[in-house]
Amino acid sequence: MAVLLFVLFWIILAIALVVIGISAGRRRKAGVQTRRGGRAYWYVSFGLVLVVFGVGLPVAASLGDDNSAKEVPQAGITKLTASQEHGRQLFAQTCKLCHTLEAAHAVAQVGPNLDQLRPTQALVLDAIHNGRARGNGAMAANLYTGQDAHDVASFVAAAVGQK
Repeated sequence: MAVLLFVLFWIILAIALVVIGISAGRRRKAGVQTRRGGRAYWYVSFGLVLVVFGVGLPVAASLGDDNSAKEVPQAGITKLTASQEHGRQLFAQTCKLCHTLEAAHAVAQVGPNLDQLRPTQALVLDAIHNGRARGNGAMAANLYTGQDAHDVASFVAAAVGQK
């Protein structure tokens, strides 16, 4: 809905500018002199609208998107530990490209849907360390190692409701 309103605003603004441009041309042909100050007003107004809606609106929208929240209500997670939050960030960098996981806002369809599979932490660690199809499949082995692997596995297990 917000995208539709954003696009409609720019369409209406473009139509208004065309109408203003056409009407200014008609006045000039009729011999009516226009004041230069009136034209400057439209230039300044357009510039302000461009800055507010072209730059300000996307910045404001990105400020409202809090991906660092410690809660993931749709997944039933009320509080993420520091390691799970780190795992969430790592999942967003790599795993989200292939897997679906609602808690990470991931909707890819290359790998299995983790919300449906509901893997345990041990299964996620095994997949990270060994990959799938012995490391020759779509998921390579050792995407993460050490604590990073444990953090991702902990986040995925928590996100799907596994202990």
